[in-house]
Amino acid sequence: MEKAEIIREMQDAVTHISETVHRKKAEGRKVVGCAPIFVPEELVIASGAFPVGIWGGQKVSLSRSQEYFPPFACSVVQSITELSVAGVYDEVDAVLLTFLCDTLKCMSQTIQLSAPKLRPIFVKHPQNYRLECAVEYMVKELARVKEELEEVTGARITEEALREAISLCNRDREELMRFTRILAQKPGILTNHQRHDVIKSRLYMERSRHLELMRELNGILEAEAAPEFHGIRLYVCGVMLEPVELLDILDELGYAIVGDELLQESRQFRYRVPEGLGQLERLARQVQNIRGEAFLYDPQKERDDVVAEECRACGAEAVLFALMKFCDTDEYDYPWVRDAVQAAGLPILNLEIEQIMQSFEGARTRLQAYAEQIESRRRA
Repeated sequence: MEKAEIIREMQDAVTHISETVHRKKAEGRKVVGCAPIFVPEELVIASGAFPVGIWGGQKVSLSRSQEYFPPFACSVVQSITELSVAGVYDEVDAVLLTFLCDTLKCMSQTIQLSAPKLRPIFVKHPQNYRLECAVEYMVKELARVKEELEEVTGARITEEALREAISLCNRDREELMRFTRILAQKPGILTNHQRHDVIKSRLYMERSRHLELMRELNGILEAEAAPEFHGIRLYVCGVMLEPVELLDILDELGYAIVGDELLQESRQFRYRVPEGLGQLERLARQVQNIRGEAFLYDPQKERDDVVAEECRACGAEAVLFALMKFCDTDEYDYPWVRDAVQAAGLPILNLEIEQIMQSFEGARTRLQAYAEQIESRRRA
């Protein structure tokens, strides 16, 4: 396949989610929604069900969600709620939900009212996740999740099926990391919008097909000569960088994303599932290995060190902190990240965004001014 053909298939997966779910249901497959964040998709794949992401919906205007949440709740959860009230998830057989922020805790209750046909399966992570007893707890928690998925799908999740699912997802993670490294080495070889679609498509495709396309795409990109690039090498922090109009603005202004720690993107695949005595223990130890995660207990505030290290590794010359409006977690972490980035000699822009943004002129103005500031630094 050619590069454009591969990207088009991935973009189709991102823009035709309902059609994919309908097709899987017509084939007799169970469909399990994967909500934010860090849900064990490997268990879904091992059960034979199709995992589908239920965050990142575009062009959502809020009306009914405000019956369930106050206006100061984050727009990610409000968008999920709005879509659930509208019946968008009616074909989904179950949804995996975590409790890693206060608003997600609330959604675990409200979704049972906004989507009464949808069966919630709760995944409760230990907050002090580095302790060995936290691994023991997580193994028991994952065993319960496994049993509930078996009830939903009617299929037994064997050790071998789970081992194969973990291997598949680990290989896909490796290809995604390879992909982000290639784009750091060859800025401008893809647009920021294309980069986003390639990464996001994993939430809406068979994982085996995504892996196949990633391998082929990476081979093509590695063989291509790096384009001449005089724009701005940008590193992005935050929950997500959506709506996609923001990516188009970055493309227009000459930015190229060379690295990120976005929760919807790199933070979902930068940690492989390690080895362990059993498959559930392996999944539990993946959580234990996470470093600098805003939504887990991090008394040392390692996130700032992680960001500074990754900026150096990918050659970033500027940082964008895409602060999701009303996200207390990111608001709390921002001062540490800002100080670490500035200590590394890089400028940082704190840009407040919402998934339901209607006007982008304010964001465009700030990003344009930021680009001019970076150009001035180059000339200094």
